[in-house]
Amino acid sequence: MNTVSIRTSRTAGAIGLVEVVGDLDALLTPILGRPPASVGQLRRESFGDFDDGLVYRFAEDGAFCFPHAGPMVVRMLVEALVAQGAATTQHAAAFPEAACPTESLLLATLAHATSPAAVDLLLTRGVRLDDAALPSPQDLERSRRLDVLLSPPTVAIFGPPNAGKSTLFNALADQQLALVDDVAGTTRDHLEQQWLADGLVVRLVDTAGVRESSGLEADAIRHQSDLFQTADLVLLVANPDQAFLPAPPDRPTLKLGLQSDRGLHPESEVSLSVPQEKTFQELAVAIRTRLLRDDDLRHQGPWWYPAVRAARGV
Repeated sequence: MNTVSIRTSRTAGAIGLVEVVGDLDALLTPILGRPPASVGQLRRESFGDFDDGLVYRFAEDGAFCFPHAGPMVVRMLVEALVAQGAATTQHAAAFPEAACPTESLLLATLAHATSPAAVDLLLTRGVRLDDAALPSPQDLERSRRLDVLLSPPTVAIFGPPNAGKSTLFNALADQQLALVDDVAGTTRDHLEQQWLADGLVVRLVDTAGVRESSGLEADAIRHQSDLFQTADLVLLVANPDQAFLPAPPDRPTLKLGLQSDRGLHPESEVSLSVPQEKTFQELAVAIRTRLLRDDDLRHQGPWWYPAVRAARGV
């Protein structure tokens, strides 16, 4: 079967990646204007009259095309390949070393998994395409919860001005990313950093303090309202003299009392004194368990990860 698959990263970049599998002479020759190179060769090519790039032939029936990464150029290349008889697919063999398409799916998922805890689960409990049994509703529900191991969930830090959000963010990021000052409103836009929370990589977002404001600061705070409503976990912070902001509806939350050296907040679920705190393990475990439960990690049932669910239509 002749297939074409877009492998370009979702992140910004200059070079695209399109995989072609099948009869390469029939698929590529009309586009390149000459037969494709021999196996193991990387060669500069012209893709019709719309782009120049590189083609690497990794097997008799497989090649990687590297056009420029502009969406229009990638789409034109894919359309040209489809015109020559290729079928578009999300599951073409991206790894020539894989023993079968199933193993290629597993390798692709491993390559893009962001959390260390995903590796053992994929290798020991990842479902293969040739598994005969269909997943139970419980298997699918648990599998979708495990998907947070593959792409970092968003943890948004919200609180009143001077609660210590930016100090906390800098301490977790282990570098000075957010401005820290006693003047309310110092943080006017959100910053983000990936952070490892007990084996789960999260997208940690520091936000502007929420208060009555006007002008630029008010615009920044309004811009963050969507984040407040859509974050995978809202980390509500306050010092001992402040009240926690109201929790957003239908969003998991964790109340974190800061500046605990001045006293414990009566409503806090976790307390920290930043930057004096030497370890953030308690916070890391609390965040991870809000996003991924212990019993899901310990369960011996299969993980129907997204690529396999899509391939099996479940």
